[in-house]
Formats: sequence, C-alpha cells, structure tokens
Amino acid sequence: MTTSGAGWISAVLFVVVLVLASLIGSVRIGEGRIGEAGFTRPPRTAVVLWLLIAVPSLLQIVVPAVLDALERDPDQIRDHQWWRIFTSVAVQDGGVAGTVVNLLVLAWVAPLAVRVWGGVRAVLLFVASQIIFGLFTAFLFPSPGAGNSGATLALAASFAGLVVMQSKDRRVLAASGGIVLTGVLLVVVDDAHGLAVLTGALLGAALATVSPPPGDPPDRARAL
Repeated sequence: MTTSGAGWISAVLFVVVLVLASLIGSVRIGEGRIGEAGFTRPPRTAVVLWLLIAVPSLLQIVVPAVLDALERDPDQIRDHQWWRIFTSVAVQDGGVAGTVVNLLVLAWVAPLAVRVWGGVRAVLLFVASQIIFGLFTAFLFPSPGAGNSGATLALAASFAGLVVMQSKDRRVLAASGGIVLTGVLLVVVDDAHGLAVLTGALLGAALATVSPPPGDPPDRARAL
C-alpha cells in the first residue's frame, strides 16, 4: 500500500471526501450551502495550525535539508528516530505543486474543522490522525515520505463519525456513508490515504461519544 496515491483515481476520491465533508461541516455550523462558511475570517486555532505546517513546508523548498531531517523514513524510525512519525506532517514530498495543493486543502479543512469541533478537539484529531497514519505507514505498510494529506483527510473524515453519533439528518448521514465508502475504495486501489479516511471517521465517532462539541451548531461556528 502506497502513500503516493493511485493517480487520477485517488485524486477524484480525495475530492469526493472533501466535498462531502464540506457539506457536513456547512450543515453542522448552520450554513445552507457547501463552502459558504469558508469565506468568513478563519479561527485563530486554524491559522496557527496552518502556519505550523506551512512554515517548514515552504522552508524546505529553499532548504532541502529540512525535508531530510523531518520526513518519514521507516528504516530511521526503526533506528529510534521516532519523531519522524509526527514531524513528517510538517514537510512535503510532492515538490512545489504537491506542497501548494496540500497547504490549500489544509487551509480549507482546518477552519471548518475548528468551527465544527472547537479548537482543542480539532487539533487533537489532527495530531492523533497523524500519529496513527504515521504508524501505519512506518510499520504496517512501510513507505517513506512526508506530507499533511493523511492527517488533513482524516480531519475532514472525522465529520462522518460525528454526525453518525449525533445527527438524524438524512442528508448528512448519506454524506457520512459516502465518506466511509470512499475510504474503502481508496484502500481497494492500494492507497494508504484510505486508512487515514477510515481512521478519521472512527476517531470522530469516538470523540463525539466521549467529548461531543458543546452547544448548538451556530455556537460551534464561533469556536476559536
């Protein structure tokens, strides 16, 4: 199983996850149309999260040693460089184009996730997703690389788990099922990002059970 994707098939499936997550997120925060909430000022927590990923990712373009020091390398991880499981999220292995795409997607998903979950929960989901994805791709399906795409897709997919536990809206439940199905399809085409999507949905369901976002949907739209 690879983290480099399955070409256009993976790209299409990534878009499906993001569109369905945007639909769920918009409904959860009280907006009526996909993406409408994305044009408001982003929450501070989302901005900080984005900067923590963007700064080293952009720095590596002019200082390639940053990528070498932080990327996920299964051999070096097994040689006690455990930090690479987490730090690989802050650098990118897809060149300039891949870096731009990953940062743009995070810039879309992070504000929506903070409004849906609240700042602390969104960050915890992102971090937990990266650690789990890093463990999968370091030990279960060893694959060198770097990037925030796995954690970002998992964060988006966490909305699916949330609405399954809390919502009776057929529209968002159908979108939730679509996200899970897309995760399965990614696994079928041998793309490890499918594991990230399924992990995100499970983490979302677990968090919604033990620590659900407080307040009505409009209240969550004002979360930091």
